[in-house]
Amino acid sequence: MVGIMPLDDVTVLDLTHYTAGPFATRILSDYGANVIKIERPETGDPARMLPPFYEDKPGLERSGLFLWLNTNKRSITIDLKKEEGRELVLELVKHSQILVENFSPGTMDALGLSPTKLLEANPKLIITSLSNYGQTGPYRDYIGNELNLYGMGGSMIGAGNIDHEPLKTAGRMVNYHAGYVAALASALGLYTVEERDELGDHFDVSIFETATHSIDMRLNRLMGYQYTGRLAGRQSQASAVGSGVHPCADGYFLITGGARFIPNIIRMIGMDELLDQEEWSTPEGRAHPDRIDEFLPHLIPWTLSRTKEEIRKEAEKHAVLGGPMNTIEDLMNNEQFIDRGYFQEIDHPETGPIKYPGYHFTLHRDEDQPMPDRKRAPLLGEHSEEILQEIGLSKSEIETLKKQSVI
Repeated sequence: MVGIMPLDDVTVLDLTHYTAGPFATRILSDYGANVIKIERPETGDPARMLPPFYEDKPGLERSGLFLWLNTNKRSITIDLKKEEGRELVLELVKHSQILVENFSPGTMDALGLSPTKLLEANPKLIITSLSNYGQTGPYRDYIGNELNLYGMGGSMIGAGNIDHEPLKTAGRMVNYHAGYVAALASALGLYTVEERDELGDHFDVSIFETATHSIDMRLNRLMGYQYTGRLAGRQSQASAVGSGVHPCADGYFLITGGARFIPNIIRMIGMDELLDQEEWSTPEGRAHPDRIDEFLPHLIPWTLSRTKEEIRKEAEKHAVLGGPMNTIEDLMNNEQFIDRGYFQEIDHPETGPIKYPGYHFTLHRDEDQPMPDRKRAPLLGEHSEEILQEIGLSKSEIETLKKQSVI
């Protein structure tokens, strides 16, 4: 039946902002949780003013980042600096199973919303705190951002051209990875409460720590150092013959080569005679740095005369590791995504109907029932009255809170 999702009966209080925290609660909302996003009055989550904006026109309801991170959520504005606002949060806590926050360490305590206070209001509550370096330790109060957390996390030293400074992977990979960890911690905490009948608890998620066990080579390099004492540096070009992003007729194509795989690439481009030559006939010969520049005059003319799709088919035929460098348009028209109904069109008062990336999973319990449609990101404070009425406040009480600028 459409709409029955794993977390349908779970309410999550979302006191997060910017990227990592909202991504964590977005994942929980994808699994069906009723996510109540608590925002500051008038300005809301600062991510509302982060580009890119729809049609390049800034506005609280036009940030592409915010719209994507906050689908399936409801918004209520509460001034946490006012006692009445904090009392509202504690009342909402009584009706919730999970609370996720990513304020600077100590902020919740200063607001009178410490884990102890929250658990007094609801002993079964799962609290997940997401911060740059964790709630304790000498780095606790340090300011962090994506760039320095990526560098400190360990993998940046192995990224980029060996002859130049290390490089960071584009985007917000560290923050999104931390968001996944926070969502997982919250869900597992909920399991211990509901399945084992245990009391709630406080999960302390450090972005710095999640960065050290990301899947992009950090953890195995850290373990390798403990065994060998050697730092894993950036790969030199000596083993990269045939590898790289190469131009083709309609864009670029990524190929993974090296001494081990280059024979397949040689056969793919119809240059089998190279394998009869001494310098190309052995792995040692093919690994020599001179082979890199020697091979490009054979490879590039071949790729330039073919489209990405033509190269992909040839690579599949010859067991060559590689793939097209897709543009956004390519992804939107990808036959695999289309067949699985990945992209979802969501209407919004400010943008009209536009396509969003879909769920990162599909439920197959009933093949005849599609995944439920996502709801659009909320307008600032759009659901304030609705949410407060759900926890028992009267219309007159809500009007009083409005006059006091609490909501």
